[in-house]
Amino acid sequence: MKLKIQTTFLISLMLLASVTMVDAQKRRSNPIVSHMFTADATARVWADGRLYVYPSTDVAPSKGYATMDGYHVFSTDDMITFKDHGEILHSRDVPWGCEQGGYMWAPDCVYKDGTYYFYFPHKNKEMVWELGVATSKNPASGFKLKGYVKGGETFCDPCVFIDDDGQAYLYAVVKAKCYTAKLEDNMMEIEGEMVQQVGIDEHREGPFVFKRNGKYYMIYPDHHRPYNEMQYSVSDSPLGPWEPKGVFVEHTGIITMHGSVVEYKGQWYLFYHNGSLSGGVATNRSVCFDPVYFNEDGSIQMVKQTLGVDLPTFHNEINFNKMFSSLPPGNYKQADLKKQGVEADAISSIQIPEGFVVECFEDDDFKGKSWTFKEDRIDLEAIGCDNVISSLKISKSESGNLAKNASFELATQSLVKYWYNRSPKPFARVLDHTNLGYYSLQYKGQANGKPSDLSQNVAIKPNADYELSIQLKVEAGTKGTVIFDTKGAFDGSCKFELDADAKAGEWLVFKGIFNSGESAEVTLRCTISPDFDGVCYWDDVVLKEK
Repeated sequence: MKLKIQTTFLISLMLLASVTMVDAQKRRSNPIVSHMFTADATARVWADGRLYVYPSTDVAPSKGYATMDGYHVFSTDDMITFKDHGEILHSRDVPWGCEQGGYMWAPDCVYKDGTYYFYFPHKNKEMVWELGVATSKNPASGFKLKGYVKGGETFCDPCVFIDDDGQAYLYAVVKAKCYTAKLEDNMMEIEGEMVQQVGIDEHREGPFVFKRNGKYYMIYPDHHRPYNEMQYSVSDSPLGPWEPKGVFVEHTGIITMHGSVVEYKGQWYLFYHNGSLSGGVATNRSVCFDPVYFNEDGSIQMVKQTLGVDLPTFHNEINFNKMFSSLPPGNYKQADLKKQGVEADAISSIQIPEGFVVECFEDDDFKGKSWTFKEDRIDLEAIGCDNVISSLKISKSESGNLAKNASFELATQSLVKYWYNRSPKPFARVLDHTNLGYYSLQYKGQANGKPSDLSQNVAIKPNADYELSIQLKVEAGTKGTVIFDTKGAFDGSCKFELDADAKAGEWLVFKGIFNSGESAEVTLRCTISPDFDGVCYWDDVVLKEK
């Protein structure tokens, strides 16, 4: 009897692992775009059977919302692989736009009578918002500027909803309030005046309207602080009044919340953005999607946000697209990978959830040159092992390290993930095989009396003992010191400094212990002395509770 119970339990675990792997391949992992920062996603489904995403673009390194510039289009037919169709419009293409460019905020796209209409907010030469319009016969290319909506001045965040009778409605925002009007048949002029909507009192920005079972839904970010949440209201008319229904998406850990809801192949989805790819930089966001479910009365259930993947996941493109499969812990020879849908010698990027280690081998049967990875998203091309992996081992590991991106392995579009600075230069993540991992953080240049720094805030327990360690290196001939500290809080025991007089060109380990006292957070900081002139490095930060 005991053996039967154990056998049943083992079969259940195997089935659970199988379901997990299958589920992981039914949809793309979040975020859906890794090679650039995208936000404010409008998702649409067109007659060709593909789902298209029209987002805004965040600039990296972050320079604020005013510098958002240019629009790309992405599409999919399987919710796994999202194709980047390239840029369809940029501020340089808008002759009536402001001279400095930027201010290309949340767009929308609709289809009517054989034409795709792309709506976007942009400031004119007088720095007043206009709602620009570009059209094309194709959903992801060939857009030509037609002008801007007459009667839509001073508004931004356009949403266009076309009802079953063909009537188009424009929703847009001014001073955090939502206004609506019918559009003329030419889709370029407002019929009458924009009217403020009633029943969406918590509205802040980004309205999006869709219809389901005869009811009109408007979703919108609210004024919740410090991070917006997504609320929705319903109506019997696209012109309101609206009945508020409350929050259906909690905040994503960054200030803004902006998105859309669309039905595709029988399933409803919410498209939105978060800051997971940049490590929480508010103006470097990434588009995600998750399923939306409705109750019998039409109300929307709380959306469960999924971040990344649950198991190590393998892709055959360096931008983490074209996903092969997700694999649980185990040893996989070439034949084993093939059974799991992973092509040997074709892996170009890997996603690794926290607590997993993936050891990759150039030859079959775990032989030949090997590489070990344990952090988040790994682009194998830069390390030189894309398309050469024939076998691999996956294991679980619990490091206990509280510092994120502790070995500076992760980077996204010129940012060192989790380490904050609006303009990280002259810091740079550089390939470095002289230490653990594959990268280290480098500072190269002169401080000129104004040291730059990169820092990370880490939550800690009050009245607890912690051990902090770091590896530092300074190249020969450097003047001044490389510094790693706690920005004054616990520098008495945890301020580490190194100059070129002490073993130049070698990694040195520094350790210290501190008691947190009443503090619930500590700042880990990489910086240099005011007289610095040369090259230095940081690597392998470890913060653990003793």
